[in-house]
Amino acid sequence: MKNNLSQRAIVRLTQYHTILRDYSKKKIENITSSQISKLLEIDETLVRKDIKNINCKGKCKVGYSVFELKYIIESVLDCNITKKAYIIGAGNLGIALAKYSKFNDFGLEISALFDIDKHKIGQKVDNKPIYDLNTIKKHIQSTNINIAILTTPNKVAQEVTNFLVESGIKYIWNFAPTILTVPEGIHVWHENLIGSFLQFCTIENIS
Repeated sequence: MKNNLSQRAIVRLTQYHTILRDYSKKKIENITSSQISKLLEIDETLVRKDIKNINCKGKCKVGYSVFELKYIIESVLDCNITKKAYIIGAGNLGIALAKYSKFNDFGLEISALFDIDKHKIGQKVDNKPIYDLNTIKKHIQSTNINIAILTTPNKVAQEVTNFLVESGIKYIWNFAPTILTVPEGIHVWHENLIGSFLQFCTIENIS
């Protein structure tokens, strides 16, 4: 079903899921589309449409079951299927991502980090080993992991990407502040932290 959803709809579903997790922790059993729309400041009609598209039905004057809606979103987004990935670049950002335990809640498991710094190779981050980047092809062949989270400096991001693709990586989550060029069949998701910050700065009265 995920393939039938737009990227914007998928992003909204992840936002709904965040709200549902909070409600679940507070042991709140039901939630309405109005509550979701107010929290996210989006059109309630859009919320209802998204939920209808994933085949979740609510009850009049009650809303949706928090447990059921949360479970359906997790199923639609494949959160229940573990996806293993490598972090490329054991700098501050790479290490922070490796320590972020909440990835596991959404089915993402960081298996290892890779770097070229001899002082970092052989160390561990939360029991995740740091390997020499030049050995990644061997690791890919033995594990079949084909997802890379790229956190290298901008100036080497494209060169490293070329090497990753040659080594067998098929999916790249790019945190480097640059647009990568990849062959057909390789999928890249650009995480633009600076762009998000600049959008935030356009909010009125922020100076």
